[in-house]
Amino acid sequence: MPANASHTDIPRHLLPRLRSLFEDTPVPGDEQLEAHALLDDALRARASDIHLDPHQETLRIRLRIDGRVVEAMSVEGAVGARLINQFKVLARLNPVPSLGAMEGSFSWPPDEEREETFLRVTAVTTVGGEKLAIRFLAPPETFRDTLSLGIGEQGARGIRRWMDATGGMLLVAGPTGAGKTTTLYTLLNQLRLEESHVVTLEDPVEYEIPGINQVQVNAESGLDFASGTRSLLRLDPDYVLIGEIRDPDSAQAALNVAGSGRSLMGTLHSRDAVGVVSTLRHLGLGDAEISGTLGLVVAQRLVRRLCPHCRERRPLPEREAQWLAAMGVAVPDDSWQAVGCERCDGLGYRGRTGVFEVWQPSADDHGLILRQADETRLRTALRARGEVLMLQDGLDKAEEGITTLREVLRMGAILPA
Repeated sequence: MPANASHTDIPRHLLPRLRSLFEDTPVPGDEQLEAHALLDDALRARASDIHLDPHQETLRIRLRIDGRVVEAMSVEGAVGARLINQFKVLARLNPVPSLGAMEGSFSWPPDEEREETFLRVTAVTTVGGEKLAIRFLAPPETFRDTLSLGIGEQGARGIRRWMDATGGMLLVAGPTGAGKTTTLYTLLNQLRLEESHVVTLEDPVEYEIPGINQVQVNAESGLDFASGTRSLLRLDPDYVLIGEIRDPDSAQAALNVAGSGRSLMGTLHSRDAVGVVSTLRHLGLGDAEISGTLGLVVAQRLVRRLCPHCRERRPLPEREAQWLAAMGVAVPDDSWQAVGCERCDGLGYRGRTGVFEVWQPSADDHGLILRQADETRLRTALRARGEVLMLQDGLDKAEEGITTLREVLRMGAILPA
């Protein structure tokens, strides 16, 4: 191994092509050979992002796989600088480090032999040197149906009831990176196959969906959420999607659609299902408006799937036992744990699945909203009637060996009411 590459205590299996270049004589004539090798390796490892991070005299190469950043390799500073310059050339960025952030993009591979992949490159100068983040801009994965997402049969029936009804809002809620868009696009693909007229109003339109009429918000041309929804309603839609409800204008637009008798779908940032009520209040909607239009909420997080080939039941770690005890949950003697094998690149996990709660507000829930009940009272009402909340769904998936208790713990503080 040459002196320009350091692989101590870092798994060697994640970047085989790039490592082989450092261990062999580079092929002349390809000025981006190392960058191409890293892209090949990252795609093979199912990475969504590549991070090139300066660290003292070295450059750390890390991959985000299934939502977690994994240390993949470390190279000397000169080698790292060469790799950074290769990506900046591909993204048509100025090779001179800038005091501010620079962004560029490119498609890869440049030939027609393989499917084209689009990438966004962000460069910023840190106190340790220049850092690059490279993201694969792939459309969100869509699943055959809601059960494939990880939603249980009871939740799937609730979604089907809403889709078969007329009017009201279906909101997919969760923090950034929780898989909301994947769930929404899965529902849209189901609607596309049925006798439905679906129109979207998005800012921006990130991905095209065949069979769906998608409209891009353009405030400079006078097409904002308010005027856009008025126009969409004249198109005689059965379902209207407003991408992300993130400000008072988009919240009012969603209300106008749902109040007109059409079915409205959208995403929203919220801690859990009942947290949607607080978010809509903060966006300016009144309790009567929320109660009158809120039809269904799908709240979710993403957890990593255990590799089925190497998972093992082992004694429960002390940290997880303490966490379960604090939650008031029965503490088992053992649990499914990640191990690592060749099929999962030694990570113990492969892919991700959702942890969900599906809330279809009852007449009592609507009454609580009208009486300005807070999240705690709403959540208590759900638990009292036996609704499966996210914490319980996560614990069930951990018991089944779909994920681990550690992954459920990482979802965040979804505490019992």
